[in-house]
Amino acid sequence: MIKQLPPLFAEAIINSIREVYLKCTDLDLRCTDPPCVITPLLRCLGYNEYQIRRFWSFFENLGSNISFEIYHYSSARFNLLLSYRKETIMHLKGGCIPLDELDCQRLGSQCIKTPHSHALYMYIEGRMGNTSIRVNVVRVLRLLYPRNPKLTDELMETLINIIWRRTSILELYDKVLEALRMGSNILRFILPFIPTTPKDLLELSPILRKIADLK
Repeated sequence: MIKQLPPLFAEAIINSIREVYLKCTDLDLRCTDPPCVITPLLRCLGYNEYQIRRFWSFFENLGSNISFEIYHYSSARFNLLLSYRKETIMHLKGGCIPLDELDCQRLGSQCIKTPHSHALYMYIEGRMGNTSIRVNVVRVLRLLYPRNPKLTDELMETLINIIWRRTSILELYDKVLEALRMGSNILRFILPFIPTTPKDLLELSPILRKIADLK
């Protein structure tokens, strides 16, 4: 599925996510469960109508969610999930940032609702035995960014460079390991093992192995 996702679409998702968590921070929004991509946001980012139609057509034609396994250790598995929906979207009046229900209620008349619209969500889903967890990726980055803005932005930029094969996969390993170190005080309560070297990372992350194979 990594090979099937066009680079332009992958870049559009990353650019959208970055724009959302930056605006969430600037506006002091909680951003607990917003879409990561909506049509107004793609327009604000400069994508033309043809590109936007192709983007949504790709996800509509899939007929199912896209799931990438990002962590596997013993019985613990975590996936990155892309979930396409057609729904009533909420976004900031006079702007293009998607909102969730809680932020929409908080903003009142500043929240605009548009029915029958495209929306793409991204989640990290985990399962350990009978225990499961799901968290919105925008929420994760909304929490990470204030702690280390430079690392968060560099991680997004590195992902884009990897998509277009403009940088070494080793740079991505470095950014991921740095992010894991920064969040280790929380992650140690969730993950049975936290990788600390590129070798550990490759052994535990199927998606990184696939990306490395593409290089």
